[in-house]
Amino acid sequence: MKGLWIFIIPIIGVLGSCTQGGSVVDQTAVQFTKDTTTVALYLAQNRIDATKLPVGIWFIVDSAANGIRATFNDSIKLKYTARLLSDNSVVEQVTIPKHFVLDSLSFAIQTGLQQFQSGSKGRLFMPSYYSGSSNVIFEFKLTEVKDHQLKLDTIAIDSYLNQHGINAVKDASGLRFTVDTLRVGTNPYLVDDIQVNYTAKNLSDGSIVDQGTSISFNLSGLILGWQIGLQKMPQGSTFTFYLPSSLAYGPKGSGKTIKANANLIFSVKLLKIIHH
Repeated sequence: MKGLWIFIIPIIGVLGSCTQGGSVVDQTAVQFTKDTTTVALYLAQNRIDATKLPVGIWFIVDSAANGIRATFNDSIKLKYTARLLSDNSVVEQVTIPKHFVLDSLSFAIQTGLQQFQSGSKGRLFMPSYYSGSSNVIFEFKLTEVKDHQLKLDTIAIDSYLNQHGINAVKDASGLRFTVDTLRVGTNPYLVDDIQVNYTAKNLSDGSIVDQGTSISFNLSGLILGWQIGLQKMPQGSTFTFYLPSSLAYGPKGSGKTIKANANLIFSVKLLKIIHH
């Protein structure tokens, strides 16, 4: 566990390959289910109101801040303590902020840290599937985020907004949005299911890259810009999001229509919320 466990480790299962008869994959799935059940029980017994992400980790924000979020290959500095869930013993501790590149860390930590703004303190609760041998509590302070792409993205988006005379709300995350139709209703939480109409366009040329009508999603499984933006929307409202690539599909893009580091415009109507 000591030293390098927070870096990317090989995972058997969806990120690995099957062995004969799929037995290793089956065993891994069984262990993953066992571990996540153990983590869920620990949280319930200790009355910890943590939020579960689709990848099977939980997070809780202990102290919020207003800095930017780390995404993709941003540079970050962390102070952290890793403890075993089973007995709370410390297996690794860094008391002076240490530099990392986000996408060099384990998938669970990459995914979890995106829920935190620079300056925040929090905890991740991770099954052994990600930590390598044991269920782990990862307590940390995200002391610094140096974005790799966000400044370039927001300069391009703000220029577009100015040129088109659009008065958008500027969020600390880099998201820009306009409230096109505001209704009185509840807002979704990260764990909720949502039903939406949406159209996505490239900021650069206005070409449509995706659209959907009455499409349902779990909010926590969507790109980070949607997670941030949809939680600001009352049910029945229509917003337009101007998403930096770092809150969307980043340096890899998506499919043939969304290129690397593409800034996007989403027109979204929130039709329905199913609270969990």
